[in-house]
Amino acid sequence: MQINELEKDKNVIVKEYIFDANDVKRLEDKAVNSLNSKGYQIEGFRVGRVPKEIYKLRLKDAFYNIYVADEAIIEVEDELDKENISVVIPPVIVDARFDANGGKVVVELHLEPEVTFDPSKIKVRKAKEDEVLESYVEMRVKYMLDEHAVLEPKEGEAQEGDVVKVKETVLLNEKAIRDHEEREYLLLKDDERDAVKQLYGKKKGDTVEFEKTFEKSENEKITYKYILEVEEVYNRILPVLNDEFVKSLAIENVETLEGLKEKFRNEGKEIYDRELGDSYKMQIIDQIPSATDIDISEKTIQRAVENIIDNLKEEGKYDDYIKSYGSEEKLVEEFKNYYINLIKKDLVVKKLAEENDVKVNDEDIKAYAEIVSVEWGVSPDRAEALIKSRIDLRNEVVMDIVESKVANLLVDKVQVEEVSFNKDEKNEDEKSE
Repeated sequence: MQINELEKDKNVIVKEYIFDANDVKRLEDKAVNSLNSKGYQIEGFRVGRVPKEIYKLRLKDAFYNIYVADEAIIEVEDELDKENISVVIPPVIVDARFDANGGKVVVELHLEPEVTFDPSKIKVRKAKEDEVLESYVEMRVKYMLDEHAVLEPKEGEAQEGDVVKVKETVLLNEKAIRDHEEREYLLLKDDERDAVKQLYGKKKGDTVEFEKTFEKSENEKITYKYILEVEEVYNRILPVLNDEFVKSLAIENVETLEGLKEKFRNEGKEIYDRELGDSYKMQIIDQIPSATDIDISEKTIQRAVENIIDNLKEEGKYDDYIKSYGSEEKLVEEFKNYYINLIKKDLVVKKLAEENDVKVNDEDIKAYAEIVSVEWGVSPDRAEALIKSRIDLRNEVVMDIVESKVANLLVDKVQVEEVSFNKDEKNEDEKSE
């Protein structure tokens, strides 16, 4: 077998594998063995015992251009495996033709393209730590006070901060969806629920009725009727926030208000650091494509898009995608952008992982399983077993862990912008800009 390089376009190489007459004789024998082993039937001959010459007579040109060619392609693929080359899409057979005197297989190889990555182009944002921790402490203190509030029945009208106990009935076409269900509503100005807004000014013994209409579909609406019977109005008395209140909570190693706030601040710091790491990972990975230049052939992009489209057609989803994007041209353009961004991200992550010897071990899998077990609704051991038993799931998890480790390597190399979510401070920052 002779190998010639016919063409090179960036990361695409077209190779020609030439087979002489002796190669073809060997491939003929392989083709016959394959046909016989598969039980190809020709009348007058026992299954699996058909001679080569009979196949040639019966199949004519197809014997060479299909069956002999298939065996040649298998040899070419074995040859490519030995070369251990990295490709971004499987090798494409663009031509394969044979006769008794020889033949050729032409292969299009889509090698991994070169990428140039500049982490300094990535800009991640993080919320101001002091601001976040202050808000967290404030929230936790408020929750603690709410949890220990005392409800005292009152005779007057329900006002801001009161709790209203009702028996709630919800009707749909006179059928009770909810029937005299006991509920309590805390009246707060930021609560936009209709039930809350309707209860302001109501007293014990009052009944509130209102309707809400929802769109079930484009041409159908449904209307619910709400009936709230006020059973009691409570004045909500919050405890005084001081050291004495904190002592009454009997929290280990916490006896003062400042000690309670410090405990909450430490809690918030732990959450902040964990969520900041997750946020950095998502922002960095998402921005890798925009910080990467790639030397990739249009042929690779075209082949990749064709593969995506073929898969969608097989699944019967292609027409739906065209409708959602408005035209086939827009859809193809979207797939091109999607593929380019995907391959940029994958190649940069792979390159950085190799350069920094990033590995995924059993401890990484175990830690990942503990995190996702809550979301999956299973035990950590069960989550770990699922990951290890399903190769597709394991590959996804390994890739996710590798991306996290690569993102951690890049944190010190990207731009970090601290942002405020405090309205007043945010407005000041905008004015200074």
